[in-house]
Amino acid sequence: MAISTNSIIHYTSTFDVLKLILKEGFKIKYCLESLKLGATGDGSNAAHPMISFCDIPLSDAERHFDAYGRYGIGLTKKWAMKNGVNPVLYIDKNSLIAKSIYELIKARRDKASNLTDEQKSRILEIKSYAKNYAGELKRGGINKSDYRFYDEREWRLVAPKDKIKASFSVLPSEYLADKDKYNNNISSCRFTFNPNDISYIIVDKTSEIPDMVNFLRNEYRKKCTAEELDVLLSKICSTEQIIADY
Repeated sequence: MAISTNSIIHYTSTFDVLKLILKEGFKIKYCLESLKLGATGDGSNAAHPMISFCDIPLSDAERHFDAYGRYGIGLTKKWAMKNGVNPVLYIDKNSLIAKSIYELIKARRDKASNLTDEQKSRILEIKSYAKNYAGELKRGGINKSDYRFYDEREWRLVAPKDKIKASFSVLPSEYLADKDKYNNNISSCRFTFNPNDISYIIVDKTSEIPDMVNFLRNEYRKKCTAEELDVLLSKICSTEQIIADY
């Protein structure tokens, strides 16, 4: 059995959001991340513009449904590579690489450092792909202090600053004070895909499949051939089926 899929899957919590993704592509949003580095737990907290995916096989995805939603869309890894999607760099806070990244972050914050603006931007970009191996998670049906993020096999599409034309890194206090403002600033940034890039369309209940079929027939009839549409419809499955059959 494969320990990862040949696709990356983005999970979401509602049917309407899934249909919006299928219609308009992925909309970039800021995600607030806490990265702890070193024995004292110092590090960096900031919101970065991204979309998260995973490559967990469907047979092992049940716990992921609880945290991130029972609807999803899978895309080929060929699409992922083309769009700069990359696996997350998982870090134990006491490791050598944790120390190295923390030293880079401290140097970036130091007003007396000789780092150029370009180098400071590169440090932020590296950090935006980093995540702790384990830590606290309160989300959906999960509330754990020692949740193993590594098991999520996360991939990220982090939008570069020149594409979003807005702040690449936002302080937690500023972001939490007005999430809508910051996300509206980057709402025009989209990452699209073709029908042939889609490998899975996951709805929650099997009874929702006919609704998805009708939606795709209306939405994609001008985007692909009849044969391509038939293939696309064959990629629909439900969380109920996955839990029951895998």
